[in-house]
Amino acid sequence: MARIQPCVKYTIPNVLVKMGVGGTSTRRKWTPEALVAAMDEFIQRADRDIEERRASRDRVLRARRNLELRMWRTLPLFCKPR
Repeated sequence: MARIQPCVKYTIPNVLVKMGVGGTSTRRKWTPEALVAAMDEFIQRADRDIEERRASRDRVLRARRNLELRMWRTLPLFCKPR
């Protein structure tokens, strides 16, 4: 039995939005030196953030390994009889 498809056609109206005019401004917000300094600061901040996250991840992994090792050492199956 064939399935009947609805005959409704959905249309999305195309809307043209003008975002602004092109061209160049005679006044610059950033001087080249200030732009380079801001980019360097951003890169340094991103590097510090990455290093902090990596250090945190390493601490969590080390703690998990230590916990697993402690559990294996105290497991009755592997304890030596005295």
